[in-house]
Amino acid sequence: MDKPNKKLKKIQTKDLTVGMYVHDVGRKWFDHPWTRKSKLVASIEDIQQLIEYGIKEVTIDLTRSASRPKEDDRTKESLKKSQKSKQVENQIQKEPEALPDVVTFEEELPRARETYLTALETTREFLADARAGREINVPKVQDNVEDIIESAFRNRDASLALIKLKTYDEYTLTHSLNVAVLAIGMSCHVNLSRSKIRRLGLGAILHDIGKTKVPLKILNKRSTLTEKEFRAVKSHTVVGAHMLEKTKKIPEEAILVARHHHERIDGSGYPDGISGDQIDDFIAITGMSDVYDALTSDRVYRTSILPHEALKVIFALRDIQFNSLWVERFTQCLGIYPAGTLIKLNSGEIAVVINVNRATLLRPRIKIIFDSRGLPHTGPKTIDLSDKKYLDREVVEVLDPKPLGLDLSIYFQS
Repeated sequence: MDKPNKKLKKIQTKDLTVGMYVHDVGRKWFDHPWTRKSKLVASIEDIQQLIEYGIKEVTIDLTRSASRPKEDDRTKESLKKSQKSKQVENQIQKEPEALPDVVTFEEELPRARETYLTALETTREFLADARAGREINVPKVQDNVEDIIESAFRNRDASLALIKLKTYDEYTLTHSLNVAVLAIGMSCHVNLSRSKIRRLGLGAILHDIGKTKVPLKILNKRSTLTEKEFRAVKSHTVVGAHMLEKTKKIPEEAILVARHHHERIDGSGYPDGISGDQIDDFIAITGMSDVYDALTSDRVYRTSILPHEALKVIFALRDIQFNSLWVERFTQCLGIYPAGTLIKLNSGEIAVVINVNRATLLRPRIKIIFDSRGLPHTGPKTIDLSDKKYLDREVVEVLDPKPLGLDLSIYFQS
């Protein structure tokens, strides 16, 4: 007997019920919460995932949908699980309002760059002070954090683009600042309160302060660490927390970030093996920012991976080490192709991503640097792939700039 023809119907996501078969969520992979774009809705949680990801409309297949079943044990369990996630859901707005940029990316970039470089010098100073056992100038660090926040509120992509300015020989220095920039950008994206962003930013920039007490020969060792050396590296969390406890004007949240930024929701992290709801918003945001920057940074013992590959690593850890809601918001904040990503278009042109279009993550603003023949573009041309004029262009490949001898940071100079 022939299979019945599909009978498709578009409905509001909020009108979905258990037993309906979703034929298409209307988005490409990496831009929706399911592993496939079609499946039978088996629980309330399936519906909540779509809503939380900002998907307002889906297409259902009436021929494969069943009538809504009575509330069985599986549905009850889904409701129970949803209650456990309530704390996280309250921390993350289901649909963060898009904060309008006060100024354009190009206008903010020079100020963001000056802010970044000033904060980099302050970071160098407080790490040197901590290493020498001197008191950290907390008010000065707070001023720098406030400047980064101000820049992020004017145009968060400008400051996020500058984390491309990193060198492996000063990893702890640039990493501390980059994690703060990422954490601040993320907290602005999910609309945390200004006071929380301040405390988070301070905790993020100081999160690795304990590494100043780990011998450099261990931190920069090229070969595999011994068990004893690995314990020494892991000790930086507890040591850092103790250092901050003895420092004046440090908020409690910053101390907790230093101690717990390597903790994971499955209890596999360190030093205390906390899990689940014990991983609060500060720990989650700093943890993801820490992993992302570490993966995209060159080290003396390994080379970096590309930004989109780092996002894939974090995405694969959702609901394992990181809460899926936080992972999804982190991806939305940075974009599928984060600023500084080198891409190839179907036209053959090569471009660098300048900043993200969060409504259409697959179509960022880009700067074309090579034409379709592979020749340098005369005066790099900036275009917005979401503009109707350029809908014929799309990203077909992400390129590694290193074999091409390209320093992409030059495209973010003021």
